[in-house]
Amino acid sequence: MRNILLINLSPRTQGTSSLLLQKCADYLTARGHHTELLHLYPSLKDKEQLLKAVSAAETLILGGPCYVNTYPAETLTLLEELSAHKAVLHGQSLYGIIQGGMPYAHTHESGLALLEIFGLKCNIKYRGGFVMGLGAMLNGQPLEKLLNGKTVIRQFHIFAEHISRDENTPKEDYLKAQFHVPVIIYRIMAAGMNRWMKKDLKKRGIDINQKSPYLLED
Repeated sequence: MRNILLINLSPRTQGTSSLLLQKCADYLTARGHHTELLHLYPSLKDKEQLLKAVSAAETLILGGPCYVNTYPAETLTLLEELSAHKAVLHGQSLYGIIQGGMPYAHTHESGLALLEIFGLKCNIKYRGGFVMGLGAMLNGQPLEKLLNGKTVIRQFHIFAEHISRDENTPKEDYLKAQFHVPVIIYRIMAAGMNRWMKKDLKKRGIDINQKSPYLLED
C-alpha cells in the first residue's frame, strides 16, 4: 500500500478534472492504496498543510484542465512553492492528467511536458500522464457521456493500473483513447464554438468587431 496524493489543479471543484481524479482515486483505493484528493485553489490558502501532504505522499497525481495550451496559472504557483521547499520532495513518483475541449491529444500535451521538466529539476520521478479530449463537453458529467466514453474508460483504467504498480505509463495508452473527428464534423464544431464565443463576448459587453489591440500600431 502506498500513500497517493491527488491534486485538482482546476479552480472548479466539481468539474471534469475533479471527476477524473476522483475516478482515479476510487480505482487506486479499491486496490489497497491510501488516497487523498486536494483542490489546489483553496489549498493555497494553507500552504503549510499542502506541503505536509506532499511530503507524506509517495506518489503525486496532478490533474487539471488545459487553459491556453497548459494547466491553469496557479499550477505554476504550486510548482514554484514546491521547488522552494525541496525538502518535501524525496523521489516521489509523479503522474499528470490533463483534459481539454479540443479532441486531439497533441493540443494538451504541453501540460504533461511541464510536469516532466519539473520532475527532472526537482528530484521526483515523472512517470507519464493521461490526456483526454472533449472534456468541456462533459462539464463534470460521467465519462460514459463522451462520444468515445467506453474507450476512454478502458484506457484510463490501464493508466490507473500503471499508477497502482508504480510504473511508467506510455503515451500510447491515451492516444488509443483519442477521438478522431471527421473533417466535416470538425468544421461544424469549430463554427459552433465560434458562435458560442461571440455570443459570450457580446453578453459581457465586448465589441467583437473592434480591432485587436495586438494589431494596433505604436
